This record gives sequence, C-alpha cells and structure tokens, in this order.
Amino acid sequence: MEKVAVVVLNYMNYQETFQCVDSILLQQKINFEIIIVDNGSSNEACRELRKRYGKNEIIHILKSNKNYGFAKGNNIGINYARRRLSADFVLLLNSDTELIQDDYLSKLVSNYGANVGVISSKIIQKRGLIQEKYYEYVEFPETLLLYLQLICDDCGFGEFSKKFDQLLKKAKKTEVLHGSCLMLTPAFFEHYDMLYSKTFLYSEEVLLYIYCQNAGLIQKQTEEAVILHKGKQSSKYLYENRGSIKRKHQIASYKYVVWESFKAYLRNMHKMKCV
Repeated sequence: MEKVAVVVLNYMNYQETFQCVDSILLQQKINFEIIIVDNGSSNEACRELRKRYGKNEIIHILKSNKNYGFAKGNNIGINYARRRLSADFVLLLNSDTELIQDDYLSKLVSNYGANVGVISSKIIQKRGLIQEKYYEYVEFPETLLLYLQLICDDCGFGEFSKKFDQLLKKAKKTEVLHGSCLMLTPAFFEHYDMLYSKTFLYSEEVLLYIYCQNAGLIQKQTEEAVILHKGKQSSKYLYENRGSIKRKHQIASYKYVVWESFKAYLRNMHKMKCV
C-alpha cells in the first residue's frame, strides 16, 4: 500500500494546528503518518504540540530554529517524509484547514495517474461557500508586467501602475492549484526533491505550476475530495494583516516567478527554433 506523509506547518497558532491534526487522525483505509513542522515559533507552540502528540507513533514533530517561510518550512517536512519515512505521496496542508471526509487521503491518491505531478481537492470555506478557483499569470512577459505593477503600487506610482494594469487586462491567466492543500506525487519526486526554495511567502503555487510545466507534468484537482479552509489565519501572526508588509513579501517572492517564467520562455523559444 502506498504511504502518505501529511506535512502541517505550524507558526505560533498551535490551537489551530490541533484542529487540523486531529482531523487528519480520523483518516481511514490508508497508510499515513503526520509531520508537524514548528516553523520557529517564539511562543510555547512546540512544547504544547509535543505535550499533545508526543506519544503518538505516527506523528513526528520537528522544530526549526527560525521562521523559514512557507516553501522552506514545508521542505523540512518533505525531506523528512521522503528520507526518514519513505513516503510515496506528501500532502502539504495549511494549519488552517480541516479534513471533513475520513477518506480524503485515499480519494486524493486514487486520482494519481501518469504525469500527474500535484493533486488537490475542492475547497470550501467556513460558511460552506466553495472557494473560487485560483488564476495567475504564469508566462513571460506577463509575469514581468505584474512585477512592475506591484513595484509601482508599492512606490506610489499610480499612473504607471494603471498602464501596466491595462496591458495585463489583455493577457491570459492560468488556473493553478491553491496552496492550502497540495499533494506531491511519485511523478513529481522523479524530477524534484522539494518545493522551489527561494521564496519566503507568496508565489509558491505559481512556481510549483512552472516546475510541473518544465517537467511535462500536469496538476489535477478532484471534485470528489473536499477540505475546509478557514483562511487568513497565519497572516495575523506573520504581519498582523498589514497590507504594506504583505506587498513587500509579494514583491520579494514574485521576482523569482519572473525569472523562472523567463527561463521557461527562452527554452520554449529554443524548441521552436529547433523544430
């Protein structure tokens, strides 16, 4: 039977992580273990997590010495899952999610097939609303235009920002999977060891999409599996929901989207010339 490792990244809000992990423990008919990565919490989070789960043999609690952000924090768990637990599939869950089906993991795994690099599910919010699908610019030069618009917004150059916005309205967006629940598959691990690791926060989903495109993999969202996503919980602890700090994180991360999409653009141009 395939083995699934579920990685839950905790930062400060351990009560929320309790709810997430307790919901995972109800999963049936699948071989799974749970990895909680405490991402440098400065409060009592790690102590409380160990007090609650320390004696559970299928729960592994790791603590980093600082907050490494989303990608690097999850990569700690991915590395442990692959090297120590020999997991075939690794599910990355936000701590503000809850599994509301006891066969959620098995439903994700059953949707694995040839060239499927990442699997996700339907996401509902607290009031039962279905979370809207997530569309982003993934191709160059549109990624560059958005990056310049973000910089103009941050610097107060409103007129320039409007011009970039007009150009972007003519550009195509692509559906990418939401970062709150992402299952990395054996096909993904044939090409990559972990997530793109240079970002701190934001743009991880777009970079994961570009990773998959570069490797000839597809991303799949199944409607039969459903997860609850409470949303915007970790941002209260990371930057107190302040827009200015959020923008700075977005800009710092998005430059890597521009770079990676540019490299993909050059590769595609080279392929076209060779045909």
